[in-house]
Amino acid sequence: MSTPEKDQIIKAINELGRRVTAADVATKTGLPLLKATSELNKVAAETNGHLQVSTAGDIAYTFDAGFQNAYAAQGMKKTLQEIGDKIFKTGYFLLRISFGIGLILSFILIVVLIIAAVLLAQKASDSDSDSGFGGGIGGMDFFDWMILRNFFYWGPTYPVYTTYGYNDYDARNYDLYDKPTTRQPETNNNFIMNCFSFLFGDGAPNLNLEDRKWQLIAQTIKQNNGVVTAEQLAPFTGANPANEDGVLPVLVRFDGKPEVTDSGNIVYTFPTLQVTAKSMSFAPLPTFLKEFKWEFTRVPVSSLVPVFILAGLNFFGAIFLVTHAGPGGVPLFHAFSGLIHWLMLYGTLFLVVPMTRYGVLRWLNGNIEERNTERSKYADAMRNPSAEVLKKLSEAKHYRIGETKVRTDDLVYRTDRDVIDQDFNHEDRKFDEELRKGQHSDKSASASSQGAKTDQKAAAHGSAESQDAIDHIISIKPKDTSDVKPNIKSKRPWS
Repeated sequence: MSTPEKDQIIKAINELGRRVTAADVATKTGLPLLKATSELNKVAAETNGHLQVSTAGDIAYTFDAGFQNAYAAQGMKKTLQEIGDKIFKTGYFLLRISFGIGLILSFILIVVLIIAAVLLAQKASDSDSDSGFGGGIGGMDFFDWMILRNFFYWGPTYPVYTTYGYNDYDARNYDLYDKPTTRQPETNNNFIMNCFSFLFGDGAPNLNLEDRKWQLIAQTIKQNNGVVTAEQLAPFTGANPANEDGVLPVLVRFDGKPEVTDSGNIVYTFPTLQVTAKSMSFAPLPTFLKEFKWEFTRVPVSSLVPVFILAGLNFFGAIFLVTHAGPGGVPLFHAFSGLIHWLMLYGTLFLVVPMTRYGVLRWLNGNIEERNTERSKYADAMRNPSAEVLKKLSEAKHYRIGETKVRTDDLVYRTDRDVIDQDFNHEDRKFDEELRKGQHSDKSASASSQGAKTDQKAAAHGSAESQDAIDHIISIKPKDTSDVKPNIKSKRPWS
């Protein structure tokens, strides 16, 4: 969606030669640097722009020629997509109500044709009023016109799909794992919506199966301190733990890596998942990923009784019309034979479609039961592990990874504050750190100087003592080469 800021940035990108930095755009447009960076990222993402990073970590954005056209096309695409979504929702709603309305109209047409045939037969016959239409239809007491009022009741509209969240750790409501993603019926639902549910059901029960699977896997890894084995993941992946290839998608998704223990077993570590802003506590998770079975309909049987009655009357009424629409039958029915055959087809639809769907659902539920049994078997193996698995789990404990917390007092950058202020704060921290280092260096130098002075004093004292010791040495002074006598000096008082 276009905004004035985006228009300014697109214009600035063109004027600056389609290779810019966030600072260039901020300078050109006068927008705050943070706002310019944010909008520049959006424009680059929406127009397939490119990033260039220097060795110093500086980022430049480059754009292809005519990128603004791609941006306009992207905006048009989003607009058309929103319109398409609204059209689809409207069309889907009309489709859902069309079957119930069609069933009501079909029944009304059948009743009207039969009544019209009776009236025409009574008018054309010269016999008494008890003769009826050739004795085939008789009087009108068979029809209870008040039954139609029940088919035009409109209660609250049928609810749409209900979504469930699995990332609300504070709520810790893990009962959500045991609920399918089908439409939930209300007590006062209406006849027309129930017709669609009877024909086509209430949607797939496992639309969020992949989300549930990855959430359970991620939380299992977290609960095991960032290290798991294939046996621990098997109840959720459904892959045979004997085949380590089943863990590869988990490694790719959560940036894990395999580790080989001393005994040759393989464990999997996920250090990235251990980085957290705060410690989390989890309620007990399901032992395995359970797929929910398809239900024929979630509408109560009591609410479907009107559908059964009207569908049955519609089907048998259409059969009656078809059997009397041929040559030699009722002339009125023969005149409307095309419409009558369409009514027969529509009445048959309300029987054939549910019966076919029932058979398909039995086959689908059989496959779901097999997969659930397989995953349950892997979960049972973890509740009663073999000696080999116990050894593997014991070795995995040596690779546990502690949580790395992102502390608020150890931040370099944050988006909720001005970049310039953060740069000053960062420089202040660096200055304080260097100042502490400088004071430590001065103290070290002072200590070294004092040590040197001490050494000098010790050396001088040692020299004096050495000189005194030398005085005790006998010195020989020759008077001549022929007569050399020793001369002994002594500091002893008696000498």
